Amino acid sequence: MTVAQRAGNYLLMITLVLVGLGVVMIYSSSSIMALIKFKDSAFFLERQLIRAVIGLGMMACIAFVPARFWARISPVLLGLGLASLVLVLIQGSGPGAQRWLRLPVLSTVGAFQPAEFVKLAIVLYLADVLVRKKEQMQDFRSGLMPRLAVIGVVLGLIVLQPDLGTAIAIGLVALAMLWLGGARPKHLFLTALASIPVVAYSLYRSPYQLRRLLSFLEMTDPSGADYQVTQSILALGSGGPIGIGLGNSMQKHFLPEPHTDFIFSFIGEELGLAGTLSVIALFIAFGIHGIRVACEAPTYHSFLVASGITAMISVYALINIGVATGLLPTTGLPLPFISYGGSALVWNLAGVGILISIARECGPGNRPWLPVAGTRSDRSAL
Repeated sequence: MTVAQRAGNYLLMITLVLVGLGVVMIYSSSSIMALIKFKDSAFFLERQLIRAVIGLGMMACIAFVPARFWARISPVLLGLGLASLVLVLIQGSGPGAQRWLRLPVLSTVGAFQPAEFVKLAIVLYLADVLVRKKEQMQDFRSGLMPRLAVIGVVLGLIVLQPDLGTAIAIGLVALAMLWLGGARPKHLFLTALASIPVVAYSLYRSPYQLRRLLSFLEMTDPSGADYQVTQSILALGSGGPIGIGLGNSMQKHFLPEPHTDFIFSFIGEELGLAGTLSVIALFIAFGIHGIRVACEAPTYHSFLVASGITAMISVYALINIGVATGLLPTTGLPLPFISYGGSALVWNLAGVGILISIARECGPGNRPWLPVAGTRSDRSAL
């Protein structure tokens, strides 16, 4: 068994542990709310279990799909993603934003969130195009600009929902992939600076986002814009070293939607510091083994796909944990594999399936796409 294949097995085990933990914590955090709202304490648990079964089934099937298949259909996937982003702006729904499509075929498992599908589609698209355009990527006009135009359209549609947090997360993953694809760091830095007006427009268009940002900088409104973060930190602090035990949380009565964006805080209260550090360790291990799969990938395309998916999971986890601990402004991003939500869970599991597929294809021996040691320019010709 190769290093990559062992890493793939570890990725599978880590993912199953995180999904299992998520199911347990979702039930523990939402049972009382579900009983009050829906007269069924297992309402959220049952829906998440259905989503987990669907996602794990997809992961198992995708694990046997050759990585080159995704290069062929990536333009189609991106096209479907863009169409769904446009559609959600026309007839989407959601509390305070248009982020979900409620399709009759998905009525038993909830609504479809196009942005969660697009984050995986953009990784697959960039991996394909960066391989095909690798000789041009250090030239801004012919190499980088067309890629930035596509990414800009995707992020612009997400910002219009409005969903600034998701747009920033996908943008960070895209920048990382462009750098791995040979784009010059100075070009990427200027691109990041050029995105500031877009962020400013989103803050202007959505006053609640501006209030969250100002509140994060000042932390002077514990009963208003700071309420979620304040309750989150109280939950983390009250857990102590080993937590107060499953089902004993008090913050689920005060923390809004504890089974979604702030489930990390709930883990901290019921499982304590031991629980939160374990979750962080699992995501660190996921990132390490994802990088191992990428570095052992048999082709440059597989390397970019594995790197992008690993970055996608890691960035979302980092931002969610940063928000829950008060280190970042509130964004509304889910904790991968753990937070309640069908679209995020299913497409994250699909991404893991692709990682496992790449790991299965890795064999012993040299990888011809690796750069020659000591050459600076060969990174763009990987």
